[in-house]
Parts: sequence; structure tokens; C-alpha cells
Amino acid sequence: MKRLHHLPILLLAALLAVVSCDMQEDIDRAYTDYRYDIVTYLGQNDRGAVFEYVGHGDSASVKLQSNVTVSDVKTHQRVLLRYDFADNRASDSRDIKVYGCSAIISDSLRQTQASPDSLPRQAVKLRSLWRTGEFINLHCQVEFTGKSRTFMLVADATTLASDTVHCYLVHDLRGEHASFWRDCYASFNVGALWRKDTFRCLRVHLNDVTFPDTEHYDFTK
Repeated sequence: MKRLHHLPILLLAALLAVVSCDMQEDIDRAYTDYRYDIVTYLGQNDRGAVFEYVGHGDSASVKLQSNVTVSDVKTHQRVLLRYDFADNRASDSRDIKVYGCSAIISDSLRQTQASPDSLPRQAVKLRSLWRTGEFINLHCQVEFTGKSRTFMLVADATTLASDTVHCYLVHDLRGEHASFWRDCYASFNVGALWRKDTFRCLRVHLNDVTFPDTEHYDFTK
């Protein structure tokens, strides 16, 4: 069983792999045939690390069985997994080949009584925002500081009893000097809210410089 060392980083630099070869050589499939998915780490069994993948919306989950050991990852933590299926068998349990596993921001939805206008909301560059089951997932770019920052999804407590709950991406550099933009992945568990009978829509507000005219994004139950 191979040991895969988990990368303890929150902000992910782009990985550029340059492969030199001539027309006679085969390129390693790890560079050409793979998937990138945000998945949940379920722990280890006697074969290796186990993950859970859920597709967009309310798609069924698929258990991903690997043959690697992942270090420094807590059970139920969300990670960015680079992998490929070991076979073409369609099932709710698949064997996979793991090429990389990286830490991301993995958190649950929080709530605040504070006014939304008072929340620190440093700008991001949105790449994608999507829901998989009970998770709101985010791929964006943030300004690099090399220091810890605050990055979380917060619900306005005054809207929790409404059918539309307003949530804000809180992003605080804590006074640190910012430099270049860098990729960031995050996944927020919103299951406690999503299961409420009165809930109908989760509205996410971002301070986004990529699409500044889009004030919010709605996820409807």
C-alpha cells in the first residue's frame, strides 16, 4: 500500500507539469487521464483510504476505494482529489487510482447576529460555485499573504426562519499585506440548514471582482 502524504495547505498553487518525450514514448496516465473532484475523506480500511464523491445537486453518492494511505487528514474532512477510476464498472462503489490529495478549507455553515455590512468581505475572483448534496463548494482566487486568514460562510441569523436564508462569504486578511492572486478551494457543509422544513433557498453573497454585477447566487431546494 502506497503512502500518500497530504499537503497541509489551504491555498493551492497551480501545478504545472512539463513532460519531455519523443513520439516513441508513452506519457504517464497520471498526467493525461484524471479527474479533479472535491470529496469527503471517510477514513482508512485494510485496503487504503476511502472517499465519498457526490455529483452536482442531489446526485447519488459513490464510495471511492483507494490503495494509498493518506496522512494528516481527519475523517469527514473535505479534500481536493486527483484520481482516475481503476475500471469502467458503473457502481455505487468504485476502485480508484489516486495521484494527489490536497487539503482545502473544510468547514460548516456558521451564523451571526451582526449586520452583513459589518462583516469583513475581502474580494475574491470567482471561478465556480456549486452544490453537491449538503455541501456548497467554492473555487476562487484570493490574494496571497503567507499568513492565516479568516475564510468562512456565514448565515445572517435574522433570516434563518425565512424561506430564503442569506449567507455571506466572510474573508478577512487580518491586516496582512497581499500580493499575487492564488487558487483557493473551499467546501461548506450546509446540511443542518438544507434539511429544515421551512427552508427553500440558500442565497450566497460574494464580494467578487470577476462578476461584480452579480450580487448573489441562489441554491434552491
